Amino acid sequence: MKIIIPLDEYSGPQSKVCDHFGSAPFFALVDTVAGEVEIIDNKNMHHDHGQCTPADLFTELGASAVVVKGIGAGAVARLQSLGIAVFMAGSATTLIQVIESFGNGTLKKLEAQQTCQGHGCH
Repeated sequence: MKIIIPLDEYSGPQSKVCDHFGSAPFFALVDTVAGEVEIIDNKNMHHDHGQCTPADLFTELGASAVVVKGIGAGAVARLQSLGIAVFMAGSATTLIQVIESFGNGTLKKLEAQQTCQGHGCH
């Protein structure tokens, strides 16, 4: 399975997970079967609220899930409409912690009331 994780930085397994999906400078594409991690620059990092559209790219890359700390309702709706599940990172704060938590099955799918209402929500 391929999952997407938004990152504040890329400095290996200890990279910090970004608080808000659309504002992440990087996305990690993690292939949980092959054990591979690819880093993708977020070319749409500086956008108007509600205008972040990386979902089509994620579909092209074969992603099945996104793991976030925060995400807007519009982005969630778009991802879900493309068949991409959205999970909350919970207490995981680094790339390796998210990968391990996802692999252990301890992450929960996002519920509607958990979406962000703006960039200042964290």
